[in-house]
Amino acid sequence: SWFQVGFVLTTGINSAYVLGYSAAVMIPLGWVGGVVGLILATAISLYANALIAKLHEFGGKRHIRYRDLAGFIYGRKAYALTWALQYVNLFMINVGYVILAGQALKAIYILFRDDHEMKLPYFIAIAGFACGIFAIGIPHLSALRVWLGFSTFFSLVYIVIAFVLSLRDGMATCYS
Repeated sequence: SWFQVGFVLTTGINSAYVLGYSAAVMIPLGWVGGVVGLILATAISLYANALIAKLHEFGGKRHIRYRDLAGFIYGRKAYALTWALQYVNLFMINVGYVILAGQALKAIYILFRDDHEMKLPYFIAIAGFACGIFAIGIPHLSALRVWLGFSTFFSLVYIVIAFVLSLRDGMATCYS
């Protein structure tokens, strides 16, 4: 359904790595405002992505990419602009994932060995290399179906854990 397409787009854009940088939202807005803001941003993004997904069939023609749709409706310049913005967005999302993965690897490393020999850039490089190997190993986009399911599940697990731990830390701060 179009709602499922919107959900996949929302979890891809407003993904778990956003919570890795939640201090950018939580500090200026506070706990209530920050949580409401994050939930509101996700709801708005879900609604917008579901609406855009429905537009893939426009003018009697099915458009499988947003840049094709923009080009059909607004012309060649909109096609080029949408193409550029999509790749900038894709780059930023992937950089966010690699940085978050590097931070997670470092956190696991510190749990077992707190000798400070390995620095964060090394873990980011390891995560980037693993991401590159994964990307090379996927033969076509349809093969991502199973991985999208795992990704969505683990994103939700990360969100719940981050929320619970943040809530616990916030309550401990309030009562101390």
